[in-house]
Amino acid sequence: MKNNKIFQYVVMGAFIFFIIIGAILFSTYRSNDRSEAQISITMWGTLPADSFSAFISRYFSDNDLKYTVNYVEVDSDNFDRDLVEALASGYGPDAIILPEDLIVRYSNKVYSIPRTVLPELSFKQTFIQEGELYLNNSGTMALPLSIDPLVMFWNRDMFNNMGITKPPVTWAEIASLVPKMTSKDQSQNILRSTTALGEYRNIVNAKEILSALLIQAGNQIVNYNTDGSFESILKDDFGLKVTPASLSLQFYTNFSNPVRPEYSWNRSLINSLDYFANGDLAIYFGFASEFVRIKDKNPNLNFDVALLPQALGAKTYSTFGNMLGLAIMRTSTDIAGTYTVLTSLTSAEAYPFWSEIFNLPSARRDVLSRKENNAIKTVFNQSAIMSKGWLDPNSTKTSTIFQEMVESYTTGRESIDGAVNTASDQLDSILGN
Repeated sequence: MKNNKIFQYVVMGAFIFFIIIGAILFSTYRSNDRSEAQISITMWGTLPADSFSAFISRYFSDNDLKYTVNYVEVDSDNFDRDLVEALASGYGPDAIILPEDLIVRYSNKVYSIPRTVLPELSFKQTFIQEGELYLNNSGTMALPLSIDPLVMFWNRDMFNNMGITKPPVTWAEIASLVPKMTSKDQSQNILRSTTALGEYRNIVNAKEILSALLIQAGNQIVNYNTDGSFESILKDDFGLKVTPASLSLQFYTNFSNPVRPEYSWNRSLINSLDYFANGDLAIYFGFASEFVRIKDKNPNLNFDVALLPQALGAKTYSTFGNMLGLAIMRTSTDIAGTYTVLTSLTSAEAYPFWSEIFNLPSARRDVLSRKENNAIKTVFNQSAIMSKGWLDPNSTKTSTIFQEMVESYTTGRESIDGAVNTASDQLDSILGN
């Protein structure tokens, strides 16, 4: 028994020793006077190759950087399969563009940057709070690049016609607007609507809107435990009489309930984005990246942008954000060189080139703190700072779970608590619990 303990101590000591040596070598190698021309990496992502490559080349050229990034665009439907096959064959990329909804699935495939190289405090001081989803027990899984926050688009003409001078700032205000702004015929068919909430199939971004409501209510949906495991906390009550998830689902579905005063949406209507672009929806909840898309659909639409509504009396403001980060693959043959390039691409100096092409807010606090002369960008930047997300294990499967949660309650198949509990159990199943 004594010999076994001595052996365990020796193994543990050796393990710790090699971790420390690895971190030192990583840091030393990264700081060596290494020619930029020697650093050549391959990166995979689902962003358009022409756009992302243009961002890289313009930034490198303007700053006389000699790094080489061979960017490969991979179809989102085939990304998992192609990456796994490439890694198995030994020709995988050095880095990937890692969105927040792939963190759980790729947590064992990407290299965690040690805290000796990138201290946690430095990370938190540099990047927005949502970026902390990339932090794990070992270090940093990815460097945040940009954020696409959920915002509120509102039809100025519809508000003007009702004599309403400004958009709502709370969810309670939106509910109170429904009787004034929703127009129906004699058969109670909706002709013009205040907002699209309550259903799932014809509401663009339904899952993200629900996510925002849940996060605002204090539920982060999935929890990352100290042992490195993930678990659903969707049905947790957090010591309250009513679970935040049930309250959020109740509020959301009220807008599709014909007997409720908030009733303003049903499954027979066209999708919410087109309804808004047609000028028949007063409020549409969409991402900052959708601004141009709405403009293209209807150049004559008189609309504006505002922050996502908050709960009445909320002390902390938040919205949901689609985040992109740059991650190093464990199989990279040049981890230090890849880190050098990714650090450069996520720097404040690189952001103007990113913004010029993608027109999305940075994930850096110092960039977001700059004053903008453009009112739209100001709202986007404020929303980016407020953005939060959750550890989504599989975006396709969780979308189905959220849809079933909404529809099982609205159709009467389950009680509201039952719908939440079922969704939480299904989440745990995907997480492997």
